[in-house]
Amino acid sequence: MSHLSIQTQSLPTCVCSALLALLAGACGSNGGGGAGDTSSVPFGSSPSNPNNPQTSMSNGMQNPPLDGTSSPTAPSGTNPETTADGITLSPGATDMNNGGMTPPEMQPAAPGMMPAPGPTGALERPTKGTSNLFTDLLGVPVDQVDGKVLQAVNRFYGIGTNEPATPTLNTGYRVYYELPQDRSMAFIWAADSNDIRSEGMSYGMMIAVQMDLQDQFNSLWKFAQTFMQFPANAGQTSWRGNFRWQGSVNTGNANNWQVNFNANTGPAPDGDEYFAAALYLADRRWGSNGGVNYQQQADTISHAMISNPAANGNTPLFDGGSNLVVFFPSGGSAGFTDPSYNLPAFYELFALDGPGGDAGRWNTIADASRRLIVNAANANTGLHPDYSSFGGAPNAGSPDFRYDAWRVIMNMGVDYAWFSQDARFTTQANKYHAFFANRLNGNKDNVTNALFAVDGSTASGGGSTALTATLAAGALASTAANRKDFVQAAWTVAQQSGQYRYYQEAVYLLGLLNTAGLFGYEWNGGAQ
Repeated sequence: MSHLSIQTQSLPTCVCSALLALLAGACGSNGGGGAGDTSSVPFGSSPSNPNNPQTSMSNGMQNPPLDGTSSPTAPSGTNPETTADGITLSPGATDMNNGGMTPPEMQPAAPGMMPAPGPTGALERPTKGTSNLFTDLLGVPVDQVDGKVLQAVNRFYGIGTNEPATPTLNTGYRVYYELPQDRSMAFIWAADSNDIRSEGMSYGMMIAVQMDLQDQFNSLWKFAQTFMQFPANAGQTSWRGNFRWQGSVNTGNANNWQVNFNANTGPAPDGDEYFAAALYLADRRWGSNGGVNYQQQADTISHAMISNPAANGNTPLFDGGSNLVVFFPSGGSAGFTDPSYNLPAFYELFALDGPGGDAGRWNTIADASRRLIVNAANANTGLHPDYSSFGGAPNAGSPDFRYDAWRVIMNMGVDYAWFSQDARFTTQANKYHAFFANRLNGNKDNVTNALFAVDGSTASGGGSTALTATLAAGALASTAANRKDFVQAAWTVAQQSGQYRYYQEAVYLLGLLNTAGLFGYEWNGGAQ
């Protein structure tokens, strides 16, 4: 689903943890879904991956050696996430080297399997978007900033790195892979859980449009549209035009990989939001007169998110009463939100570029989401819970500052830079930077812990390249005297690699692009 942070795969049957059953009413009733709905709720009852029935999170928490010399061991007592039946999922620990393992020498990709080339030289910065804080605050020359970003992005997509063209579990940075039977389709792979998520696919598209990687963008979009999107005549009327949040690829046949998405797996709202935003930006940057009508596809998604009917226990992605995005559009899971799913900058974009009749609703949703982000923050620390009520109170399903919540400060920074200049977000970002002021490691290149109760207690989890990068992106809104420290940490922290690279690396790249002034919505050379 997103879920980005704590997403888990489903088990073979609808067996829910007691907590999720209480929240979503999923067991037996299939989460309130109607006939044909297996209530594919992420983290509890979504259809299983037939190739990987016991799954893990895609968070890649880092646990640095205490003495800086020995290899780390898995963190003790730092992982509260469980799948149905209470199977504990361990995010594991990765050798840090400031946040990522140095991969061994890679085998060359098979002939004809190298991704399309990426940009070289100076990058085109948006005329409207985020500021280059690496240069503005640290004095790093622009060409060095561009070089760092290019290296990170090329690693992510496997451009010029000679990493294997087949998904590889324990080594490397690459998460982008093309189908051998049709190289016009590609996917983003979560190594630790051996699956594909709408979150990762849409993140991959967002990074691609920001980096002017149209070939990679189109390949990801074709895959998502072909295998993940509910058709206009889908039996699940509440989810028409939305995207199944999770599936898998079986690479057993080297020439014809089998793509598996359960027809009843429901949507994770944040994935749909990123899909729509990436497509609108693609239209702004490249126009819609080529092989893909980005504008039309984005309109379909944005309109569906707020206009699909509620039916058979399922709902549209936005709650009609609160005007807030739901956690999952079925049963009890539609009765609360995830603060990190609230993306006011994207809603403003939908109002500007989407169907004219929807603009007023999207403006209302943007305002409601900003209130939620403020109301859900702890009054002292500023930290957000993973899930909250529509009023902002922590939800019992995940009431702490954890993997999803890492993204909220970045979302505030993007909205502040793009549209709102909301003083409330400055207040909240300042609180984040005050809280983490003494929670950077001795090298000032990573956080010491990434998991907390929202009041700041019960620290656990080790370092995180993802959180380090989002704290830097928060400097777009922050006026704290120490905001420079977090920009420096994001500049220094090493890119995640290895088994737990997917979530850490994807969120790190979003934070890196934001902080480098390369996350925008208008370009001089664009079609807008």
